[in-house]
Formats: sequence, structure tokens, C-alpha cells
Amino acid sequence: MMETPIAALRKLYPLTPSQKLVFLSWQYTLHKQITNIPSSFFVDTPLDLSLMKKAAEEAIQRNDSFGLRITRQGKNRLQYYTEKKVLVLEIKDFSGKSEQEMETFFYKTGRKKMPMYDQPLAKIYIVKAPDGSCGVFSCICHLAMDFWAICMFYRDILSLYLAYQNQAPMPKPIRSSEILLQKEMDYQESDRYLKDKEFWRQELQIYETPPIFTHINGSIMLDHYRRLIRKPGYRFCKAFFFRTTAKHEVFTIEKEDVERMRDFCIQNSLPSMQILMIMGLRTFLTRVNNRESDISFYSIISRRSTLEEKAAGGTRAQTIPFRSVLKEELSFKDALNALIEKQNTLYRHADFDTMEIFNLEHKLYNMKQTEGYCSMPITFQPIPIDPGNGMKIKTKWYCTGAAATSVYITILDGDNTGALRFYYEYMDKIIKKETVVRCHKFIMKTIMTGIADPAVTIKALLDAPV
Repeated sequence: MMETPIAALRKLYPLTPSQKLVFLSWQYTLHKQITNIPSSFFVDTPLDLSLMKKAAEEAIQRNDSFGLRITRQGKNRLQYYTEKKVLVLEIKDFSGKSEQEMETFFYKTGRKKMPMYDQPLAKIYIVKAPDGSCGVFSCICHLAMDFWAICMFYRDILSLYLAYQNQAPMPKPIRSSEILLQKEMDYQESDRYLKDKEFWRQELQIYETPPIFTHINGSIMLDHYRRLIRKPGYRFCKAFFFRTTAKHEVFTIEKEDVERMRDFCIQNSLPSMQILMIMGLRTFLTRVNNRESDISFYSIISRRSTLEEKAAGGTRAQTIPFRSVLKEELSFKDALNALIEKQNTLYRHADFDTMEIFNLEHKLYNMKQTEGYCSMPITFQPIPIDPGNGMKIKTKWYCTGAAATSVYITILDGDNTGALRFYYEYMDKIIKKETVVRCHKFIMKTIMTGIADPAVTIKALLDAPV
């Protein structure tokens, strides 16, 4: 007798809005590793690898994200929860080998596609590095976890290890991602969902003109597309690609500069340093796109404001279009206030389905499915994983060799040093390393100039030499 598929025995959920966008990038690219999130952490003291593996095994069983599976039913993609498992959980000892050999293994693992359907969505390795430091390398599918959730998983492993080592009480487990998933399903049947839909319909129509495509490479991108389609005044550009090979560039913002930015935010009642990063980015895009004042990009929101959300697994990062029009006469401070007001308005409606926003955009602006006006996302998630015992921890996020957009800026914690790290993931067939370097330098110069003189105008920032 034929065995009943396990998916048929479980409660099935549709993909959430956050997952739909991730799955879309997997479905329409040649590079299926695009949904992998490979990362690692290492501590500066020797660890008992067997005890670390035991801690990892327990952390997996305490985290229902490791029970998540994706399945197919005809043309539909659904998900369900089952036994908490990973594809791999093993110890890798690189003693006597080089740092390069270890890094090569991490990169190769991160660039291998994982099975998508009815299989575990993670690989976990307990690692001893050539220099004697110990830690964990993981490759986890973005449909199961976002980077916030991965950091919570890492923190749980370390907390469990310390509890075992010191014979102390077990730490509190990771909160359920399935409970949050059910709440997302409830939201999509609620009055709030309908109100959010109406908000986005109005938001996309409040400006006198449609948005315009601006790119890190500058106006050359839109100019080329206009010539290609023979529409000189066209405001949109090709924004989705099948060939998506990518590289990483990483820059560190030192503690002293981070403290200056943080102090400025406190003094000016700004809720987060993220708004400074947004200001720097949009000013660069203005500079390289014929001084265009109408700038759009994607803002990636963690959607983890409550204690339950912060302590849970799953993938909750949401992508929303962030459009702003700022005149050059505005001061740095006034521009920040305008951006904060805009951000607060958008974030109140950030649970809404990104794919529905895309559908609204294409209908309202009469765009092709491969076209868009936002060329890049930016996310600010400085999440430390230190369990609180003073361990010195080194983390790293690895490039999979594939990217969903032409460039993606991710700002992460600098391993509890007070620093921040900027990861630029970019399509190397479209963007040069020199362009990424120039963009980063301009962003930081804009921020540091503005916090030193909040009255400086956008015009002065644009005119300043780089």
C-alpha cells in the first residue's frame, strides 16, 4: 500500500508575505542557493566540541523553525511543521589546516543549493578553527529563518553550552514561530489588512508623478533602458534578473564614529541610527542620478517589536518601498525629520503583503513584471549574540554567490565591540567593486558631515568633493 505523504498528515499554511518574496527569488533565478543564509560565530576561548554539539542538538529541538517544511500541492507552495531536524549536524576540526581551507569549506557549503521540498532546511557544523577558536557555521534557508532568528539560535546554543558547563538552569527556549505564523494568517483575514491595503493604494498615488528608477551606478542605467525600449521619458527600468551572480564587500564603522552617530540620535530624539544610513544612501543616489530629488529604495523591516516576536524563530523580515522627495534647500536635520515622519507612517503598515504592493504598483504605473523603480534594499539589524558572560565573539556572514537585487546593504552588529559592519552584496556582472567603495565612502561622509553640522543643506552635501 502506498504511504501517505507526511505533508498530508500535518496542518498546512500558505507562505507568509515575507516568505513569498524569498520564494519568488528562488523560483525565477538560475542560482538556487540564493535562499541560503550561510554564517558563523566563533568565540576566543577553547570549547568542548562534543558539549557544543549537544547544545546545538538541544537548541534545534527547542526551535520549531527546524521543523518547518515547504511542500507542493499543484501550483501552490505551502508549509507545515514536523520533526525538528537538519540536513547535517557534525563536528568539523580544522586543526592543522589553514584559515583559507576553512573559509573555502564555508563558502562552498553556502553556495550549494539545498533541497526545497519536504526536507529539513538547514546544515549545522560545530567547528574548531586553525587558531584554536571554536564556534558554529550554519547554512539555513531564508524561508525558515531570517538573520534575526539565526542570531537568536546562535545565542541559544551558547546559553545552553554555558548551562551544561556550569550545571546551571536551562535558559528560556526560543519562542514559537508557528504561533506567529498563525497570527499572520489571522491578520490577512482582518479589517486591519483591508485598511493597510487601502493605505498602500493611496501611498502609491499621493505624488504628482510616478516614481523614477535610481541606481547605484547612476543615471546611465535608466538612460540605457530608455534607449533600449525607445521611450525617452520612461521612469522605470529592468529590475529583475535570471542570472544573479554576486560578491560581498564588507566595511567596518569603528566604535568612535558609531558613538558619535548614537549621541547625535539621542540629542535629536531620533529613534535609531538607521535613519542616518537612509539619509546617506538617498543622498548618494541623488548625486549619481542627475541630482534627482525623488528617490526610492526598499526598506527591510525585521517586524520584531514585541517580546514574543524578538524571542521567536521564523522569517519575519518584510520588504516595503520607501519613496521620498527632498529639496536640496533642506538642511540635514530637517531632511532627517522628514524621513523619520515618512518611515513612521510606512512602518505602521509594514505587515501588508509585499507581493500585493508589487501588484498594485504594476497596475497603477503600467509597468512590466520585470520592471521596477527601487533598485536596492537596505536593512539595519545590529543584533548581538553575546549570551552575557563576557565572551568575545566573532561573527561572519558569507556570500552565496547569488543576489536577489543588484545591490543589498545589510548593517549588522560589530561583535559587541561598539562597531558596526556594512555588508554590500552586489551583482558583479552589473556593479563594480569601485562603485560600492565610492557609495560607502559617500554615505559615511554625508553622515559625519551632517552630524557635525546639522544645518548643512542637501545641496552642500551633494556639492562636496568625495
